[in-house]
Order: sequence, then C-alpha cells, then structure tokens
Amino acid sequence: MQTNSRSECFRQRAAILLAATMTSLAATSVLAGDDEGTTVDRHSKLPFRTLFVTRSLGHERLMPYLETARPEIVQIGNYGAMFHGYADNPRSAKTPMMLPVVGERAALEFQRKLNAEVHKLGLKVVGHFRLAKVMADWQEQTGFVEYYNKRWPTDLLGPKPHPQLIELLQRDGSGAPVQLSRYDNAQLALCLSSPHARQMLKQMLKCAIDHGIDGVITTYNYRSECACNHCQSAFKEWLATQRTPEQLRTTLGINNLEQHKFTALPARIPGYPDAEKSNDLDWLAATWGAEHFKRMFDEIFLDYGRSLRKDLLVSQWNHLSHVSISEERMFLPQPKWGRGEDYFWYSGGAAFVGKNLSLTDGKAGDAWLSCLYVRELAGRKPFVMGKYDRIRLAASMAEGFATGGLGMGRYMRFEDPVGFEVLARYTNFMHTHREFFDGTEPFADAALVLPRQSVWNRRPDALNEFRSLGQSLVESRVLLDVVADEALTPERLANYPAVILPNVVALSDKQLMAVREYSAKGGLVLVRGETAVMDEYGVRRQDSAIKAAVTIADDPPKVAAAAIVKRLQSTGASEIEAPWTVRGAAYTQPGRVVLHLVNYDRDETPNKQLTGPELERPKAVDNVSVRLRLPVGKTATTVTLLSPDGVLLRKLEHRHQDGRVLFTVPRVVVYAVVAISLD
Repeated sequence: MQTNSRSECFRQRAAILLAATMTSLAATSVLAGDDEGTTVDRHSKLPFRTLFVTRSLGHERLMPYLETARPEIVQIGNYGAMFHGYADNPRSAKTPMMLPVVGERAALEFQRKLNAEVHKLGLKVVGHFRLAKVMADWQEQTGFVEYYNKRWPTDLLGPKPHPQLIELLQRDGSGAPVQLSRYDNAQLALCLSSPHARQMLKQMLKCAIDHGIDGVITTYNYRSECACNHCQSAFKEWLATQRTPEQLRTTLGINNLEQHKFTALPARIPGYPDAEKSNDLDWLAATWGAEHFKRMFDEIFLDYGRSLRKDLLVSQWNHLSHVSISEERMFLPQPKWGRGEDYFWYSGGAAFVGKNLSLTDGKAGDAWLSCLYVRELAGRKPFVMGKYDRIRLAASMAEGFATGGLGMGRYMRFEDPVGFEVLARYTNFMHTHREFFDGTEPFADAALVLPRQSVWNRRPDALNEFRSLGQSLVESRVLLDVVADEALTPERLANYPAVILPNVVALSDKQLMAVREYSAKGGLVLVRGETAVMDEYGVRRQDSAIKAAVTIADDPPKVAAAAIVKRLQSTGASEIEAPWTVRGAAYTQPGRVVLHLVNYDRDETPNKQLTGPELERPKAVDNVSVRLRLPVGKTATTVTLLSPDGVLLRKLEHRHQDGRVLFTVPRVVVYAVVAISLD
C-alpha cells in the first residue's frame, strides 16, 4: 500500500470537509409531499459527492481504506428477500452475494458490527436490498420456498404476511409461479402488486434498518409477464382511466373489462415491445408496468421506510449498457423518474470493457454519453455509472466526477495496493476541492435532445440516432448537455447557444413551439432525420417546420458530427484541441467557469506481469489548447489548473479573443480540472 505525507494531508482536510458535509446532509433530510400525497423529494441536490462500494466485507484493507478515503456513502452489505432465503446456503459465500460468513443471523450480526465501525468514521452505510428475485425451485420446493414454509424466523422478521407463499409470487396466466434461473440457480420472482409481498419486504426493510443501515439500494428491480390476480386488478383499474369502453372494444377486443382475464400482461422490466409485431396492449402494459412498479416501490421504501427513519437514503441499481432501449425506467415519465430517490446507480456492464474497449479500433470504452443521460433524467442528483472495469480506476473515477456523478461503481479494487492508492487519491481530491464541484450548472455549447417520446411511439431508431450521433459529438470534444424532450421549454433552451434534434420524431405542440421560439430569437437549431412529425401521442402533424433550422445531412455519425462541430465553432463555441480520446465538460458557478478534461488514452500492450489496476498505464496528452466560450460580458481574471494526477494547483497564462478565454493545459494524464475566475 502506497502512503505518504500528502495522503495524510488529504485525510485531515477530508475529515474537516466531511464533518461539514454530514451536517449539511442531516439538515437537508426533510421530507416534502408531492401532489399525489407521497413523501418524495427532500432536496434536488443532496450534498454528497463520494461513494465506495464493495462485496469484500471481510478484507483486511477495508477499514484502512475507509479511514484513508472517507467516502461519504459506503455501499456494503446484503439484505432483502434473496438474502434471507439464501444466506444459510454455503453457496451464498460466492456470487452474487459473496457473504463474509454463511448463515442468515451470522451474516446480519457481522454486518451490524461492520456498520457500527463505519459509523464511527462519520460515514453513511447503504445496504444492498435484494428485491424481486429469490433463489428457489417451485417444483422441488427448495430454496426460498423451503425457507418461507419451514424456517421463517418470526422473532427476526415478524409473522408471515400470508400462509401461502404463492400469494407473494409472480405467476403466469395459469396461476403457476414464473420460474427463472441465473447464477446456476433456479429463481422465483416476488410480485410487488401483491400486498403480501410488499408487507414481507417492509418487514425485511425494518430488519435491515434495525441492523444499522442508513439507506438501501435495491437490486433485481425486475418484472416478468406476471398475470396474477393482483396485477390483473391493478392493470384493469389503470386501463379504465386510459381507454373508453368503446376503445377497449375496438382496439383491444375487450367487451367487459371487469370480467376480462388477461392470459399475460406483457409489462416486462426491463423490456421493450417489438416495434413491428407488438399490439396496443403491449405498449399500454409497458407504460403501466413502469408506473405501477414505481408506485409500489415508493410505498415500501419512501412511505414506509421513511416512516421508520425519516432520513433513509433510497436508491435503485438499474442497467443502461450504452444508452440501451431496455433501461428499466424507459417508460417512466421524467417527473416520476426516480422521484424521491437520493442517488442513482446504472450499470453499463460489458458495453465499456472487453471487446468494446480497444483504442486501436477507435473505442475508448467511455460511458460519457450514458452519464449525461442519467444526469438529465435524475435531475442532477448524484449518480453512479458501473462499468465493470477492473483496470481503469482513475479514468472511471474521473469520468464520474467530470459528468457530475459520484465516481465509479463496481470493481473499486481497494484490495490491490495500486487500486487502493488510486481510489483514495481521487476520492480525497474531491474532498479537498469540493468548492469546484458544488453548486454548479452545466455550461454547454449545445443541447442534445433525448427523444424519449419518440421511443414510446414505437420509434426505437430515434434512440439509436441519439446514441450514435451523441457519441461522435462527445469524441469531438463538444461541450454537450443532454435535454429530454419532455423538458423542452423556452426557459431551458435559453441556456444553450445551439440545440440538436437527432431524429426527434415526436414532440408536443408546446415543445415544438418552444423550439420555434428559440429559433426565432436567433438560437441555432440543428436537425437530423425526421423532426416533430408527430405529437407526443403519435398523432401525425401537418406542419412540423422549424424556420431557420439547419438540416444535417444523413451522413455517417462521425461525418455528421464534424458538420455540427463546424457550425458550432462558426458561432463562437468552445474549442478543445486534443486527441479523440479526450472528453470535456464545463460548468458555471457564481463568478467562475470550471472545465473538466478526461483522457482515456492508455498503453494497451499486453503484459502478463501486471494485473488489475496496474494495467491502466495512462498515456498523457501534452499541450491541450483550449478556447473556452465565456458567459456574455465576462472576462477571465485567473485560470487555475488542478489535478489528482500529480498537479495540485497551478496558474495558467491566458488571453481573450472574441468572447473566449484562450489557454493551454500543459499535460492531462487522466483528469484535469481548470477553474476560470471571472471578473
């Protein structure tokens, strides 16, 4: 393990900042009600910035790492349905839980003591709460079935919520439990529509809180095509508000909704209907499934959980890959997307590692666009992007910080001496320089519109265009912000010199009018593909023209991105002269603009003598020339370079030209932050 006087200095400064942060966190943890009566958002931007996650609960370096890095959120431990039913199985010491000790009570006691040790450091503990899936075989009556029927611990969890386990499970049209499998185990799924399943999860949540957690992050937030009586009733009730009896007869063939029985409810989470083979029921069910799941989730964790502990931190662990169509919340409207939750975890999985990471093939393995996607939908609350990358710890931490997130997710290899040093160094960099990260607003040269409504109207190609064009723009170092189509208002668009609509097929009348007004006032509108040819409900529109809009040719994404860059630069946009492996983001604060640069270049030469984080081997980029657009009427007084990669603070020479400040960053190893103070 590498330690030095600088690390000790970091620890001391981090302790001071952490105390102030925790005081602020406690002060802002006050519940507020929404228009539906659900206890939801407490603050739009909770003030924690650092997170650590591991499954190595018994490792000898765990507590030394936490003492050195002091991450505000420590995401550790196992709770929930899968945990309770599987903890006594010797295989629970392996994936997916990797319990430090086998046994339900032994593991809970181990975690209770560990949580107490973490609390002594002044840190918050968030536990992994296994939600919908349990290890079980219905035919053999093993796993969770046997646990529920024969070993249910009343003293630990309270009474059984129902005598029959089947009343808690997802079931097919015949009434049989939906049997699944993963991790070489048979699995069953709990149905959140069942009041008995929700009651059981509430009892397990209380157990977790009683063992010292400060919050939960739920995993396995899934739904199969459950057609149990509870789902049937909930779907019918919702459907009656969406369609008239005549519409039900003509479009769905339902003559009597109350007596109708659905053989399946195609509301899979995650899932997206086949755009060509699906029918109206598939799309209605997808929308209902997303909204219903969120409502049931809120009942358990926001309403009940915060009745037990009003400052309970709540999060979900979901999956995005590289802006995938099967994101779990794909059909959830933005106002409900994560409402009331404190931070967001999205796994990119294999999209950014392995065969998808080869610089020689033009793949930097960055999740930059995915981070911007989550930042937008999360309302700029804290988020984590899990890339399953065991090597590029510095790049992953830098990417997270630069895009407004909490650093990296899975595979924070603190067990490795090199990984320990890198993670601690980057976390303490954030502690030491929090002033450049808090209270920021994105300062972008262009808004890239996220076409969610087009996706809901059976146009998944719209998301494909967003992803391909967006990735090319990111690689061109455009200072970009993502804006969801639902958020297109005159006030939001006024923040950007340009707006880019990549095959944004569906816009509401108000959204289209906002873009037209923006264009009429001189804003640069760049359109590619079909634009606003239908409204948000899929009704074809007669006139979708946007006067003065610039059409980008239907060229390959990289060619189209080059054309967009040329247009942006002609209007005074920022320019960053660097290799394609560099990414950039900028933010404003009162009296300051902050530019973030992340370099993904590294030595990919195979070396069998190195393992894990030792293989990151970044290749520095020298003399990055920057021409940064400044807010109107402002000039720069000082330009200061900060970096966790060997440069603590350094003043840079600068000059002005045509509303931009010009300076050169002498070296970017992995991460550089440039603070521009304004007059």
